Amino acid sequence: MKNLLIIICLFISLPILAIKTYYYFVPFYDIEGKPYIEMYFTFLGKTLKYKTTEKGFRGCIELTLIFKQDTDVKHFDKLYVGAPILDDTLNTKDFAFVHRMFIDPGIYNLELIVRDTLNKTSDGENRFFDIIQIFPLEKEIRCSGIQLIEKASLTTQENMFSKSGYDLYPYMTDYYPSNINKIQAYMEFYNTQHVLGNEEFLVKAYINKVTSTQPFEQYVQTKRMKSSVIVPYVIGFDIASLPSGNYYLSIDLINKNNQVMASQKVFFQRSNPYLDKSKTVDMDEVKSSFIGSYENIDTLKDFIRCLFPIANSVEWDRALTVLQSKDALQMKRYILEFWKSRNVLDPETEWKKYKVLVDYVNKLYSTQVKRGYDSDRGRVYLKYGAPNNVIESKHEPSAYPYEIWHYYVVGNQRDRRFVFYNPTLVGNDYILLHSDVRGEVYDKNWERRLSSRNNSMYNFNATESDDQYGSRARENFRNK
Repeated sequence: MKNLLIIICLFISLPILAIKTYYYFVPFYDIEGKPYIEMYFTFLGKTLKYKTTEKGFRGCIELTLIFKQDTDVKHFDKLYVGAPILDDTLNTKDFAFVHRMFIDPGIYNLELIVRDTLNKTSDGENRFFDIIQIFPLEKEIRCSGIQLIEKASLTTQENMFSKSGYDLYPYMTDYYPSNINKIQAYMEFYNTQHVLGNEEFLVKAYINKVTSTQPFEQYVQTKRMKSSVIVPYVIGFDIASLPSGNYYLSIDLINKNNQVMASQKVFFQRSNPYLDKSKTVDMDEVKSSFIGSYENIDTLKDFIRCLFPIANSVEWDRALTVLQSKDALQMKRYILEFWKSRNVLDPETEWKKYKVLVDYVNKLYSTQVKRGYDSDRGRVYLKYGAPNNVIESKHEPSAYPYEIWHYYVVGNQRDRRFVFYNPTLVGNDYILLHSDVRGEVYDKNWERRLSSRNNSMYNFNATESDDQYGSRARENFRNK
């Protein structure tokens, strides 16, 4: 493979108390090779405040984008996004916004501030921090990021969704429930003319599980394309028959010698419970499987509960139902189906590998009343793997004992951290206090809570703790 370029495309539901926002970004290059990012926003109209105007009720959002390298501000944008005018505030509408901005290659710390201009309380403003890496467009074939889209149509009149002759309406999450039966995406290829000349090339798009690089045979599409300065590409798959699970939509550019010249992929999760029910394994297969010899109900319950850290929402629901049934055979069938969904050919090996991790976290994090996989540290370890770095502090005078876990990569996110602390000062059960990983506990007051042994919590608008003698939590969290 000559070139593999993975660019982060983040899908984030911000922890917003007032105006709720969904946001992600995708990097692209223009016709001159200058990098830029497209930022997609969807705002939930019912969470916005409105004021009366001559034409009706109007709300407004202020977006502030600050791009830093170390402590230097490299780029700053302040935007105002007006909500659709309403006749009645009981009939609010969600609305979208697209922002494009040029940015030099490099690694940036992004601070995004979303503010409801009519909400003057602390709940009206929310901050989000992220890492963005932009690569220079060199002489090799390059890919843009992959934009998941809700629909694409030919442009008849230019608007903020227009790009390369299409109107591309972003799909604002990487989750595809059972009522969504199509996944669509847009991306671009660059430097094909420079590298391949006038040769045609092949684009191969496919869906594969996150645990395997092998595509599903029924989810493969190929298309011959001509070289150009920018080659736009729109792809779509019918996923009505795709089982629940975690997948990549992968795209390869292949030359005439069958060499993969560039690749890109984007994560998505599928939930298809009705299909899952129709593909359950029969009882004879359960009895002859690796789990068939287990009969103790408590053991089987333990085997199911330890799966919760890596189970999706559908698997969670089914597990709770099976656990309530207290039926050993149904429990064994659930366990077998769970691991067959990860490795249909060798579910036993997948289970054994995971069981080693479960035994490890049980040894490290169990208490007298809780198994290690039920603890916050155990859950995070099983879900995301071992952290790349751990900072442990038990003796800072103002802070409760705490640990900060640093992950270089979490899924399609980079440079993420978890803060665990022990507010009881006894035992081994550390609680997750704060994380900047999407979907995890987020608390802008985490420093103050960590230092609340000697620190008043009355100021809930503060985002950093008061200076405390001997405290290094802030430095440890931000340390690269």
